[in-house]
Amino acid sequence: MECIYCGSQNLLYDYMHGYIVCSNCGTINDDIFMEHYIPVKDGEIFKFKGLPTVREGFERKLAKNRLRQLAKVRRDVKIYENFAKKSRRGVYVDWDALQKRLQGDKSRIYKHVAEDSIKRAVDMDRLVRIIIEEIIEQDPVLSSRTLRGKVALAIILKHMILDSNIDMSRIAKETSLSKMHIKRLLTLIRTRMEFINKKLIELKSIVPKAISISQ
Repeated sequence: MECIYCGSQNLLYDYMHGYIVCSNCGTINDDIFMEHYIPVKDGEIFKFKGLPTVREGFERKLAKNRLRQLAKVRRDVKIYENFAKKSRRGVYVDWDALQKRLQGDKSRIYKHVAEDSIKRAVDMDRLVRIIIEEIIEQDPVLSSRTLRGKVALAIILKHMILDSNIDMSRIAKETSLSKMHIKRLLTLIRTRMEFINKKLIELKSIVPKAISISQ
């Protein structure tokens, strides 16, 4: 097919507007989709109805996509609200984690308001990070705790490694947990000593190095 004006074979099919256009001279050579109108009386007003143009087809498709996206957002918000109603004081639903959960992931969707500050504190304490990585995350029971629980466990184990007193009130304050919760975690550690004692002894030998790195 050649351009009816300049004879060029460089023709572009403009599906958005429904035309065949010459890329050389810009001449519209033909319509991709012909429109056929028939008059339809609506009261005293005549309207023209016919087959949709290519542009209208795209616009309808985009409109449907927007409606589907809006419906998904509404559904997700409703799910979010249902989870939020079940949350405890100081706990919120993490939207990103919820999206992963809806896609089949097993991410924790509930997060405590203090988790971000706790993460920053952990990043500043190398020994606590080592304990979490080398002991807590390797133990099937201890690793099942929440972030705050893991950090509290790590702080308790840190005191054990350093042979210092375990101040439950201070640990409770640092991790935004109750003192009773800290007591339960301490009991949990005692039940797991058979499995983690060897690693504790190993960490005791590298404590000076770990502390010097963190300073």
